[in-house]
Amino acid sequence: VIARLFQGLGDSLAEKRWRPGGVPAIYKLLEALAADPSIRLVTVFGAKDPHDPRFSRTEAFDLAPLGRVHILPQKRWPLLRRLRLSNKWREIRHLVQCLWLYRRHRPAVAYFTNAHFVPAGIIARFGRCRSVFRFLGVTPAQHRIARGDQPVARWFYRAPFDQVICTLDGSGGTHYLPKLLRAGVPYRVLINGADRPQADGAAHDRVASRLPADGIPLVLFVGKLEAQKGCHEFVEAAIDLASRRPGGFRALLLGDGVERGALERRVATAGLEDVVLLPGGVPHGEVAAWLARADIYASINKLGNVSNANLEAAIAGKCMIVLDKDPVSHIDEETEDIWPTDAVLRIPRIDIPRNLATTLEGLLDRPQEIERRGALTRRLTEDLVQDWPMRTATEVSLLLGKEGSTPDG
Repeated sequence: VIARLFQGLGDSLAEKRWRPGGVPAIYKLLEALAADPSIRLVTVFGAKDPHDPRFSRTEAFDLAPLGRVHILPQKRWPLLRRLRLSNKWREIRHLVQCLWLYRRHRPAVAYFTNAHFVPAGIIARFGRCRSVFRFLGVTPAQHRIARGDQPVARWFYRAPFDQVICTLDGSGGTHYLPKLLRAGVPYRVLINGADRPQADGAAHDRVASRLPADGIPLVLFVGKLEAQKGCHEFVEAAIDLASRRPGGFRALLLGDGVERGALERRVATAGLEDVVLLPGGVPHGEVAAWLARADIYASINKLGNVSNANLEAAIAGKCMIVLDKDPVSHIDEETEDIWPTDAVLRIPRIDIPRNLATTLEGLLDRPQEIERRGALTRRLTEDLVQDWPMRTATEVSLLLGKEGSTPDG
């Protein structure tokens, strides 16, 4: 497996102690592969974050339960950065290292996440193993490549992969994959798994200690604090709503990221530190306790709204608000089929703060509507979402070529 060194795995790999967070689609798959006695797993993580100094050199070590792990570094080269060549040099280094590891291990199956499309394309074309390419949704850059931009990158994506798997997250995989991939390459677009929340008294106690239950409705945002996730619009909507309903709600952003400082300053400027709360990131196992505490869940992700966090919110029976589809980029067209309008509220992508504030205001005036929609979302997930053991079993079967797939998905 050749995967990006995701932020949620950084602490585990730096400390050489497996306690993953975020990206369950990857870490749960790795755990399932490692647990299979018929498989010898070698995992390669490529570091791409220039702001994390912990992964500046090549490493290889054993990490339970995964087995052998290799780290491909992200080094800081001031001269290359000034010349705007640091990313290209990193990708060349990673490519050479991936090819060396491929030659050394001679795998029966090579599985790549989309950050490593260059070695994926080369090994799929010239290697002698089953090649599986994994999209964690499709990005705007891949939208452009699918439309014919960047012919060199397009060459890598149009390699003869044995199987392509893409997360159905609202980012447009169903629309773009036929244009991005070589004709005849089999692909599947699958909703991620999500486990039903388990009662965790300690987690609920921790949440209660940080935010005692006082009857004030709580609106929850879960995700990385990045611009594309809509965190700024969420905060602006909360500030607007606070002027309309002073003391009538609290808003909480659960997560961390590069925008956290800017968001905290905006909230402080508005004098709403007791209304708009930013507690930072929490272990994945604690998210269910925060969902249980929340009344309304808002997802303002501009790149797709069938994320893992949203699936977990639906399973928890939350009244949900998401963005409407974008017919130009084809983002969230799939979402219409996943989240019917009688269950999940949609707001336009224009003037998001005002539309979100207005929608929240309407819900706060009708608590019975909050309960009705939450019950509908919970029922939706009963047939829609597999738990993670079932979902990873499906992906392992595809990875090993044991489950059929067709070129049209």
